Amino acid sequence: MKFDRTKKQAAGKKGSAAKTAGVGAAVQAKKPAKKISPSRRQASAGRKAAAKSQSADRPKDNGPQLTQEPGKVALESYPSAENRPFSSPLEVLRGRRIVLTVTGGVAAYKAAELARLLTKNGAQVRVLLTKAAECFVTALTFSSLTAQPVASDLWAETSARENVAHVAWAQWAEVMVTAPATANFLAKLTHGLADDLASSVALAFGGPRLAAPAMNTGMYLNPATRTNLELLRQRGYRILESPEGLLACGSVGAGRLAEIREIAWETARLLTGGPLEGRRVVVTGGATREPWDDIRFLSNRSSGRMGACLAAAAWLMGAEVTFIAGPAAIVPEVSPEGLKIVRIQTCEELLAAVRKAIEGAWALVMNAAPADFKPAEKVAGKIRKSKDKLPQLALTRTPDILKTLASELGRTIRVGFAAEDGDNPVQRARQKLKDKNLDYICANRAGGAGDTFESPDIELTFLSAAGREIPIGPVPKFQAAWTLWELLAAGTKRS
Repeated sequence: MKFDRTKKQAAGKKGSAAKTAGVGAAVQAKKPAKKISPSRRQASAGRKAAAKSQSADRPKDNGPQLTQEPGKVALESYPSAENRPFSSPLEVLRGRRIVLTVTGGVAAYKAAELARLLTKNGAQVRVLLTKAAECFVTALTFSSLTAQPVASDLWAETSARENVAHVAWAQWAEVMVTAPATANFLAKLTHGLADDLASSVALAFGGPRLAAPAMNTGMYLNPATRTNLELLRQRGYRILESPEGLLACGSVGAGRLAEIREIAWETARLLTGGPLEGRRVVVTGGATREPWDDIRFLSNRSSGRMGACLAAAAWLMGAEVTFIAGPAAIVPEVSPEGLKIVRIQTCEELLAAVRKAIEGAWALVMNAAPADFKPAEKVAGKIRKSKDKLPQLALTRTPDILKTLASELGRTIRVGFAAEDGDNPVQRARQKLKDKNLDYICANRAGGAGDTFESPDIELTFLSAAGREIPIGPVPKFQAAWTLWELLAAGTKRS
């Protein structure tokens, strides 16, 4: 998974995409399901229709074999995770069919980078160019990057197999992405105009659609453009609002094209089918730092990579995510709408952040590695070296977050992690599951052979309160995270 401590690239490039079938009934939250806006409902319906239409073309995964028992979490067995689909976030794009529409703005040159990124992660990308876009970029650029057809002329000759080009392109696509989307093309989409190939394909396409506007600030903020964007949202379009910055015209303001990786992540989310849509989850990750003086602190080797993978996977599956991360924890490379990152330093700050975030949450996944102990007193300034004696360090316990919050969690699904050494990590993890009143716990090794700290891979055992044990891995951490969310979505409500 491509993460780093400053939201830059760091790892993960293997995997294959195949959506798991037969995952079972969804876990029900204590409160009624979050209301989904008409635009999101239409987008979700489009994703499901697109996924259904492709089911015959992609290899099927038998998925988890689960049974339901009234009032219990029933997990009979789960196949080895070696064959789970995705080892990094953008690999959910592998094998998927994307039509990228490029319209005539200066930001059109960035669309080449987007086409390359989507193709690099295994997507099949076909590009539509408007006549205005051809003033900035060429068809040769995109055909070279994607090894797929590029088209712009509604009246060009077509093969007998695709004798109606705009219909053939619309039927081929699983998702349509317009980037950059100019004010003129947005107006066409809003009012159903179909006077060129790109707008005709858009009108004929019925699946999930995304538009990333890019234009001058005055055009972007004009009431006509704002109205068009709102109408497109209501019709199911995913609109990526333009960030502020320096524009080609020399002014500073809103109107820039969204970041290329954010567009790619949003495209991947549209293609997952939304198994967690309408649910809010809280994930924690990384180590805390317990200060001894103003310079030194107690901590541990947890990188936070698994927490970042859990947060990213949940967001891609449609959830609204709050990721509470330690001060040096790895975080997802982008933070799009619906993926909130909260930084904390100490165990007490982690407790306060979780308490604030859990109200109404469907699930809490405690992957963070808070320090078990902290200095009894924090020394102001820096403790100086002395030739005569060593400084004395007295320790005290930090709060047990899951135990402390047990009475406040209600029917929120509770998932813990137990990093254990020695011969019986699963046995000790099961005792923690019981002591902390959890629904699930994931046991993994820390230290020695099989140590998962600071590693891109993980091997763990998923334990349920109903007594099930499901081995997962060793696999990339994102792959394991995806599997865990599928298992949670396949359970029953907390009894």
